[in-house]
Order: sequence, then structure tokens, then C-alpha cells
Amino acid sequence: MIRLFIPYCPYFIFLTLFFMRSSFVLANELNETIKSQNKTEWTMGIGLGMFEYKLYPGAKETNRFLFPAPYFTFKSPRFEIDRGIKSFLYHSRTIVLDISADFGLPVDSDDTQVRKGMPDLDFMLQFGPSLEFLITNKNYFDIRFEVPIRVAYALDPKQIENIGYLFEPRLSFNHHRSKKTGLAHKTTVGLKFATQDFHQYYYDVTNEFVTAERPEFNSNSGYSGSFVNYRISYKTDDFVYWAFLRYQSLRGAVFEDSPLVLEKDYYFIGVGFAWIFAGSI
Repeated sequence: MIRLFIPYCPYFIFLTLFFMRSSFVLANELNETIKSQNKTEWTMGIGLGMFEYKLYPGAKETNRFLFPAPYFTFKSPRFEIDRGIKSFLYHSRTIVLDISADFGLPVDSDDTQVRKGMPDLDFMLQFGPSLEFLITNKNYFDIRFEVPIRVAYALDPKQIENIGYLFEPRLSFNHHRSKKTGLAHKTTVGLKFATQDFHQYYYDVTNEFVTAERPEFNSNSGYSGSFVNYRISYKTDDFVYWAFLRYQSLRGAVFEDSPLVLEKDYYFIGVGFAWIFAGSI
């Protein structure tokens, strides 16, 4: 069954506030850009996406939903919004200091056989700096070695909890559009590492939640698995069509033997489109 994503969920409220904050930053950036007469590019539209994903890395169960959402891109020499927010803290010909972010959707433990009776998993937000080294930097193609370090927070309606830190060294291969329309795609491959408290949040089984099928388990810090991310989009004058895949292998992870890990292959996929009704280009 495919669900329509309902916008009264706590994490939707957070994303809405995040978008509002982005708009505020955008307004400031736009004013500065106009003053300095730097060229900006922006587009605005509305779209629809369909998503399927494992409930969490290691889960057996999957979920699907439709998500109607606004579409907005903005690009200037110092700030960019396009499937994420980038603020270039430092940028040279070979080194970029950027901001990195990621998220994890909430999980109702009653929706998973192996976590029944355990606390739910809250919406999780990660953010932090990313140091990026430009290996190849052509007009429409670049290869980067990226070193993001992020702090993770679990966002409950009643509190915000720090649940650890992550380190994800990676290589990214980014093919830009050669014109304002056309094809663009990006592939990222890398490794995941995290602190003990982050692994504990997802994979520990304390004594009070032990059952005959769910033995006690204590996680360590260290290797969390390998991953491949791929996204592709095709833009015409009025529409953008897009798809993405996020894959993670848990083989060799320090929590691999947790009873909460039933599947060692995790994926999150999405496809969708957006109608562009306004823009500078």
C-alpha cells in the first residue's frame, strides 16, 4: 500500500521550519548578491515524489509513500539550494569547506516484528562541516574526495536528544548539465563510521527489552558499513524529472550481530517530477 505523506507529522513541521529558515537566509543572500551585482539563478515549482525504503538500516520491513512538495532551486557564487542547502564557507580551486546534512525517518516499533515493545525511533537529523578536495574540476564534471563530520540529533516533539557523531569519507562523481536543460547525475561511494551512542540508539537491546528471540546486545563505536548513493535528473524548460537510490551494506559493521539487524542490505529509493512555473532562466 502506498500512503500519502500527511503534513501534520512532527518531522514535516520541522522540515517546514527548515524551509522557512532557508528562505530567510536566501533573502539575505539575495540582497548581498544584488549589491555585488553577482549573477543568480533560481527556479520555483511544485512536484510529487514516490518513495520506498527499509524502515531503518537492518530492518526487514519496508514503507512506501507519496509526497507532494514545493520545488525550489537557487544558485549564487556563495550559496546554493538544490536537493539540499550548501553554503560555501571556503572555496578555492582545490579545496571546498561546505556544510553536510542527512536525515533518518521515524519508525514506529510496532511496525517492525523485531522491535515490538521497544521505544520508537524518532526523526533523526545530522549536520556538520565537510572538507572537500577537488581531484578533477572540469566545466561540467568534477570528482571530489569529501570528508564530512556530522552530529546527530533525535527530534522528539518533547525534546531534542544528541545521539552521537558520524564520519563518512567518500568519493563523489558529479556530472552537471552542459546547458540550462538536459541531464545531470551524481554518484557517491564511501564508508560510514559512528560513535557508540549513535549505534546504541538503533541497535542496542538492554536487559528490560530482552525476549527469547531478542537477546541482549551492546554496540561499540566504529565501522557502520559501506554505501553508494546515485541521483539523476532531467530538466526541460517547464519540468524536472528525477530519481535517486541510496544503498548501504551492513556487512562487517560493528553492530552486524545485533538481533535488530535482520537484513544487511538497506535501500531508500525515490522517483518524481516537478512543474516549474517561475524562474530567472
